[in-house]
Amino acid sequence: MPWTNSLFENAPADAMGVRSRWDQMGWQDKPLWCIGGDGAMFDIGFQSLSRMFASGMPIKVFVLDTQVYSNTGGQASTATYTGQNTKMSLHGKKYDGKQERRKEIAQIAMMHPRTYVAQTTCAHTNHFYKAVLGALEFDGPAIINCYTTCQPEHGVADNMASEQARLAVDTRAFPLVLFDPRQGDTIKKCLSLQGNPAVKEDWFKNPKTGAVVDFIDFARSEGRFAKHFDKDGNPSETLLYAKSDRLANWHTLQDLAGLR
Repeated sequence: MPWTNSLFENAPADAMGVRSRWDQMGWQDKPLWCIGGDGAMFDIGFQSLSRMFASGMPIKVFVLDTQVYSNTGGQASTATYTGQNTKMSLHGKKYDGKQERRKEIAQIAMMHPRTYVAQTTCAHTNHFYKAVLGALEFDGPAIINCYTTCQPEHGVADNMASEQARLAVDTRAFPLVLFDPRQGDTIKKCLSLQGNPAVKEDWFKNPKTGAVVDFIDFARSEGRFAKHFDKDGNPSETLLYAKSDRLANWHTLQDLAGLR
């Protein structure tokens, strides 16, 4: 598998050069992928990513969304959740974790001209493979944003990656998304939220207990939010704000998909 390494922030721009050369050589059918984390694609390299989308070139981007800069020590990125305790957004006396809202790369990518967008996890196998195959078949730019557990930074056990990915979807922390421009001429026709539980409801309810499963349940299961709970297990005001942010994001997706 031929590959090339680029600067941290310019993988999509590098890929545009490779794509142009390949097309000159008659290699139009060869697939070309960029791989990077949320720090590279959401933050420092977003301008390069946006330019690639606008080019219309059939380049595919795979993002490992760990919600931090995992390679350099776990600093906050724009993918970091509100209230998350990370390096550069430490939970202290004045600020209890990150105060900004999370950037949603899926919605941003959908607003670019004719771009295939998927948000998925490796725990949702069928959805994951459908997303990858859809991106490969699409004759234009595509992005797959994949939830990726970073065990030491998230504060979870090494064997919990799949479980936490499923919980992130169930609690609206990280909704599953497929946006295929080939499906029609409106966002509603192109956008699918299939794979998420209770797609027309605010929150999913545990079928065994009937209890609502929300972002607080997700946060309670991970060390990065541990300082937001008092000795009785009650969440902080910041975490309640993070919960409202996740619900607002879910409502936006429901609205776009014509489900609310």
